[in-house]
Amino acid sequence: QNFFEFVNKYRVDMVINKMAGNELLTSTLLGLALDSGFNSKASFNRAFKKFTGQTPSEYSRAKQ
Repeated sequence: QNFFEFVNKYRVDMVINKMAGNELLTSTLLGLALDSGFNSKASFNRAFKKFTGQTPSEYSRAKQ
């Protein structure tokens, strides 16, 4: 695991924690991603799928 993978894993974990804290009620997935340090939707989706095996929307629907 290189430095960028480590940082992106940390950012994905931040988004997952925010989703668990019901922040999706007041923000979008993209908003949570940008708040967690991702610079684009594409990089967020790519990293999220790499570390969870699901897209952010699939993960969100499964947790509801």
